[in-house]
Amino acid sequence: MVGRKFEKNFDENLKIPYLPCSSKSYSHRFLVLSYVLNRPTKIKNFSLSEDANITLSALYDNYKFKYYNSRFGKTAELILLPKWKTKKEAHYLKDSGSSLRFLIPVFLDGKKHKLEGSERLFERPLDYYEKLFKDEGIEFKKSKNSIEFSGKLTREKFDVDISKSTQFASGMMMAGVNQFDVSYTEGPNIQYIHQTEDAILRMNKSSEKIEVHVPEDMSNRAFFEVLKYFNRLDGDMPKMKAAKSTDNIIGEWLKSNKGIFDLSNNLDLAPVFTAALAIKSAMNGKRYRIIGIKNLAFKESNRTLEIKKVLNLFGYAVSIGRDAIVICGRTLDFDYERSIYLNPKEHRIFHMALILSCFHKGRVFIKNKECLKKSHFELYSFLERMK
Repeated sequence: MVGRKFEKNFDENLKIPYLPCSSKSYSHRFLVLSYVLNRPTKIKNFSLSEDANITLSALYDNYKFKYYNSRFGKTAELILLPKWKTKKEAHYLKDSGSSLRFLIPVFLDGKKHKLEGSERLFERPLDYYEKLFKDEGIEFKKSKNSIEFSGKLTREKFDVDISKSTQFASGMMMAGVNQFDVSYTEGPNIQYIHQTEDAILRMNKSSEKIEVHVPEDMSNRAFFEVLKYFNRLDGDMPKMKAAKSTDNIIGEWLKSNKGIFDLSNNLDLAPVFTAALAIKSAMNGKRYRIIGIKNLAFKESNRTLEIKKVLNLFGYAVSIGRDAIVICGRTLDFDYERSIYLNPKEHRIFHMALILSCFHKGRVFIKNKECLKKSHFELYSFLERMK
């Protein structure tokens, strides 16, 4: 069986220690900006996620890691030099959508490039770039598992449609640092563009060398905050190191007596937070309403439906409206000792399932821990060691 089998009851609950969780999103952006700005770069607390390493291997033929151990686990420092930048024409991206959307505009440098990957990767929307190629007269050829292109961007300003993905705007903004301007309209998941703007401010300074520190990934941190709240964290954890003070929201929400929560600016927290509210609802009989979630449907996996499916599997009463999830404790006829089988495709849903499994009397089987590699490699490694 792929994945780890967990067997628990209320007396012997799974406890997980805090594990480092540096931001994959910032690691991606710092990598791309290091390549674009063409300066020696030191990236502290670099994410060990599979996606970030795919981008790294595409941009640089050589690089140097330094590893540091603390009582909370291993962290990585990445050193990059301009002379180590890639000279390869073809790059394999597996199924990393972030790598694909960030690298296309960066590689519009007049040379020929080929980006390869899984068929699933090239099912991701690339509408804006395909239109950009045609408008700019850039040659390109797309197949079921690759895209080839050669050309340069020549305009001074680009208006980017982010209705399908904010990564189009982020990719163009990073490729265009000190070269051209990028504008965009409001759309779903706008906080990711704000991350890109923040990363550019941190990196684009006058110094000859760049040194940056990757903040914590807030959705991964939220997983441990929920475990701590319900006394399912093994040991303690360090003070949160967020990109902004406003990111430190999950702890306040967990302690709040409110019945309505707006997640419109914190969509990545939705899976673990709905799991936490479901457990609270079962304990206190209170009804909770989560609003601002309509843009979860823009995720490739339609995360709203995935959240409902997992909550239903664990016997929680949940309904979904156009822009809300409503949780009303447990269903009356639920068998608390039934076995539950899950096969999550995405790491945040895996987080959610782990949390809920701590409060289920029956056996819980969770497959596909490999999905954690993309964004939370440290947790994947921990579960591997539990074999």
